[in-house]
Amino acid sequence: MRMALLLLLAGCTPMAAMLDPPLAQLARWEAASAAAIAGEPVACPPGHAACARLHARRAEACMGLAMSSRAPGAACPATPQHLPCAIEAYATARALTPDPALAAGEAQARLCLAEWLAPADGLQEVARAAPAIAAAPPQRAPLLAARAALIAARPGAAPDAQRCAATRAGLGAAPPASREAHDLARRQASIPACGATP
Repeated sequence: MRMALLLLLAGCTPMAAMLDPPLAQLARWEAASAAAIAGEPVACPPGHAACARLHARRAEACMGLAMSSRAPGAACPATPQHLPCAIEAYATARALTPDPALAAGEAQARLCLAEWLAPADGLQEVARAAPAIAAAPPQRAPLLAARAALIAARPGAAPDAQRCAATRAGLGAAPPASREAHDLARRQASIPACGATP
């Protein structure tokens, strides 16, 4: 691997690509567009030191492309395109190197995808996001948990008692005076015998 790195630094990319394809891919991505990175699968043998960086870089590219369609002030993009790519890449990178920032990225990608799914399917995606939310940085986890609760409390996602419990848990996590706290209170008020109108 050291020889391949030296060849990359010396500008011998074709030779380095033969000796160490993952390092060559990583070097190639330094100047590549997000679309090019998202469109190129990671080719990395198990245990290679560059694997985690490659998957993390692809996750960032896919998430960046997804969020480029986001409206001002919106938490999620206007289309689910690129979200599955981001989820897969974040999850793979996290499996190789646990990192709170990667966890937050995976959680956000999963919650944004859940918004586009039918309520019951969205609830399943929220469940898949739960470990990533728990591993996210402390300053981001409460907001992610509140957003997860909003999705879990959507009409049709679950029985009313379960939806009510989701809003209560979400209100306990949501930052005070946040839009998520306000939306959770309104959703709670819409569930029979769950809460009063804010």
